[in-house]
Amino acid sequence: MINDIIKGIKDYFRAFGLMSKLKLWKFVILTGVLSMLFGGALIFLSISMVEIFSSTIIKLYPFEWGSEYIIGIAKFISGASVVAMGLFIYKYIVFIIFVPFLGPISERIEEHLTGKKAGYSALNFPRLIKDVLRGVHISLRLVFKELKWMLVLFILSFFPIFTPFIPIIAFIIEAFYGGYGNFDWALERYFNVKGRINFVRNNKGLTLGNGIPFTLLLMIPVLGFFLAPALSVAAATISVVERVPNTRK
Repeated sequence: MINDIIKGIKDYFRAFGLMSKLKLWKFVILTGVLSMLFGGALIFLSISMVEIFSSTIIKLYPFEWGSEYIIGIAKFISGASVVAMGLFIYKYIVFIIFVPFLGPISERIEEHLTGKKAGYSALNFPRLIKDVLRGVHISLRLVFKELKWMLVLFILSFFPIFTPFIPIIAFIIEAFYGGYGNFDWALERYFNVKGRINFVRNNKGLTLGNGIPFTLLLMIPVLGFFLAPALSVAAATISVVERVPNTRK
């Protein structure tokens, strides 16, 4: 699993080189500008929500004893929850609204690696509708899976023994499902829904290896939001294309 995580991360460096070689930076610019606008709006909203969430949690504690500790815990929980929720919303919206730009990146990289036609040759309305519906489908499917884990973490965060580990576990969950969504751009050309689920299940390390840089990039102001969508899908395509032949043996 460790080797797969490392490969998933290393594929980002290969993806960066291919983006230049295949002259795909126009897609990076388009997705980058949209991503920064959307990400900036989420950051502004998140800052506003932290104080609201922490105040609500503090009001639920009726005693004077230990109130300072509760205030600290409330701010920590609120901050972590808002950051997690912001990343959560961002990545699933990306799967839908960036369809016209991320699909061609995945296809062109696959064509370069395999020497075969990846699917669509040009953007057209039927294709756009199909890809948007696919984006909605994958987003809804992953949303409910991830929400289940986030609810568990939110409950555990009220117990001091678990509190220090919550951000680490939340990061791993965010990264895994981020990688899951990034993989889907290439996997949909190889497998049906059940096959895609099985691929990710059998390649958890590779999925996490893609999701870790994706999530870390989103924590870097401006540059991270600019690069994350296109670069993560490009890296995911490399990982998928090179792993699928082994999966089918």
